[in-house]
Amino acid sequence: MANGKSFISTISLIISVVTLVLVLYMVFVPPGKQAEGRYEIEKQLAGELTDNNLYKAAVAQYERILDDPDVDVVTRANINYLIGKIYFHDLLDYERAASHYVMARALNPDANFYTEAGKNLITSLEKMGRMVDAKRELNKAVDIDSIYAAHEGETTVAKIGEVPIFLSELDDAIQKLPPEMQKQYLSPEGKKEFLTQYIGAELMYRAAVREGYDNNAEIAKEKQELEKQLLVQKYITDKVLPEVNIDTSDVHNYYLANKSEKYGDKLYDDVKTQVLFDYQQEKAQQTFAEYIGKLAAVEKVQIFDENVK
Repeated sequence: MANGKSFISTISLIISVVTLVLVLYMVFVPPGKQAEGRYEIEKQLAGELTDNNLYKAAVAQYERILDDPDVDVVTRANINYLIGKIYFHDLLDYERAASHYVMARALNPDANFYTEAGKNLITSLEKMGRMVDAKRELNKAVDIDSIYAAHEGETTVAKIGEVPIFLSELDDAIQKLPPEMQKQYLSPEGKKEFLTQYIGAELMYRAAVREGYDNNAEIAKEKQELEKQLLVQKYITDKVLPEVNIDTSDVHNYYLANKSEKYGDKLYDDVKTQVLFDYQQEKAQQTFAEYIGKLAAVEKVQIFDENVK
């Protein structure tokens, strides 16, 4: 009998502990996480249906989750976003895509999908021919007041919707061109011509972003490579080039050492410009190699020549 009581007490203790754990879980785990676990099976099934191109069945599976009146707001927003993606990317039903994107964004304005859903919403409206609505959504996505504040007192030369283009932006874009090309756009007529090109490029860029080209894997890789090149160029300018010291006597000595081989025994004054250029280039390469050597030593670089085939 004592053993029976002991067994019952043990069972009661276990039940109490389990109940306490469940209560603590409900208290400390965010509602979104609770729901995430609750609907994980349904979401996985919908994902598998999508992967197998069974898009309508996937939508139906997601809608079963939405049919639950107890589903929390965060989960409801996420499911609407996922349904919107299927309608947008796979079924090309832009009206339904737009409606689900609107609901997703309204239910959870802080969601990490908010920006992407906005871009796809604008594209959906454009595909439906609702350009006024698309323009309204595009303007909402841009903080016009902050743009004007950042360019206070500047001259507006054009607008794309409500988004202004300032004369300073135009001048900056022209200055980034090669010197010979800049000359074509210095006059008012030239600037007007360049403004037309600038607007065209901006329109194409915005259309590409709205349609998700900025998330293209190939473009992302090229952007990463370009960023690396820009960083290296900036680093060389700031760190390496200042160490290239040019001495007039060294330039003349460089000329004497290469007088016959490089300059055909011409007089120094006749080839001085070329000598200076060659000396600077060689000095820069030497300094660059020494700098790379220092970095390689710090990073403990190893090169396995035998494996390079």
